[in-house]
Amino acid sequence: MDNIEELFDKVIIEAEDGIKIKNTVIRFHTLEKYSLNSSYNDGIPILVIKNKKELLNKLKQYLELVVDVKKIEVNKNSLRKCIALLFSNACFEDFSNPTRFIDNHINFYLNNEFLENDKVVGNIVIKRITQSIYSETPYAFKAYLVDNDKKLLLANISYGISDNVCYIYKMDEVCECNSIKDIDDISLSIFLQELYLYGISKVKIVSCLPLRDNSIQCSLNSLLNRFTSLNYVNNSIKITSNPFEFDEYMNVELDELNQDFESIIL
Repeated sequence: MDNIEELFDKVIIEAEDGIKIKNTVIRFHTLEKYSLNSSYNDGIPILVIKNKKELLNKLKQYLELVVDVKKIEVNKNSLRKCIALLFSNACFEDFSNPTRFIDNHINFYLNNEFLENDKVVGNIVIKRITQSIYSETPYAFKAYLVDNDKKLLLANISYGISDNVCYIYKMDEVCECNSIKDIDDISLSIFLQELYLYGISKVKIVSCLPLRDNSIQCSLNSLLNRFTSLNYVNNSIKITSNPFEFDEYMNVELDELNQDFESIIL
């Protein structure tokens, strides 16, 4: 991968007009150094490159890891797609600190011990599933209730772990009806309890992914609202800051939940 700089330069040039990959258009501006006098005022994210050598080194580590884990064929087109899709998962502040952003996503792949093995609690099966490079994170939490030969699916939760913090990017709702929404809240509570048991008590919920489509933003808004509701009814889930109060995330601290989720579902 000796041509990383060439590939990266090509991506940031193409991103000015927009790179379309499936339903996602990756479009952003680039500045070689931070400038408050930028002429950009169109609301498009601005990638700020303060140390290009350091950024390229991190990008190379990320690409080598993704190629190895996902068994991707190494060529210019596949690597270009990996770079573009990576930035589709960036929030606004990630564009201001891309080295830290890439480092987080490297850690998302490396921190793969959480729920490495399936777990059964009563009739509830808990597992980790892998996701494609088109998804926001390499892993997702999955749970379902087994009743004889039937399965009651709970919501999948896309997450990544970096520096002992869990970043939650998405929760796939099972159904729009209110009764199932309550069960989706239980899915989220089970996931948070598993995190706490694993030793993670700090959670960051992504509030905005400007390069993803509107359906993702609606999902993020719903996820933020769920945490707000859980914060009111459960003392074990404490919101320490809302989006843009401290940073761009909703920040949450966890304590042990101690709930019998199987009984609640039944």
